[in-house]
Amino acid sequence: MTDELLGLGAGSTMGYVFKFMATMQQQQAATVENLIKKQNAADESADKAAKRSNDGVWVRRSIVGVILFAVVIVPFIMAFQEAGLTIGMERNILGLFTTETYKELSGMVILPEVRVALLSIIGFYFGSSQVK
Repeated sequence: MTDELLGLGAGSTMGYVFKFMATMQQQQAATVENLIKKQNAADESADKAAKRSNDGVWVRRSIVGVILFAVVIVPFIMAFQEAGLTIGMERNILGLFTTETYKELSGMVILPEVRVALLSIIGFYFGSSQVK
């Protein structure tokens, strides 16, 4: 083989390799650019959604405030009230006689649903505080 043929083969091979590398870099740059555009669109969408949901923050805060008020403050206030709730109870004595007794209850009844809601709120806030 002559030197000219070797130079021609080596030159064309190197030309092919460099052109191939440049094409691959262009494709990677285009892919990265598309990913950046896609991420920017997702960020824009998330920002718009966050702006729309600002009212939800106050709704959630008011629900938390009402539940905390019902579970913490109202029982404390009701403990100092003298007015109570009178409940009538009937008793059967051997199925022959019925007597009616009245019992006065004081304080406030906290429903199990309210307690579960309070525990859910506490768990949510403690759980979300763990995320950094």
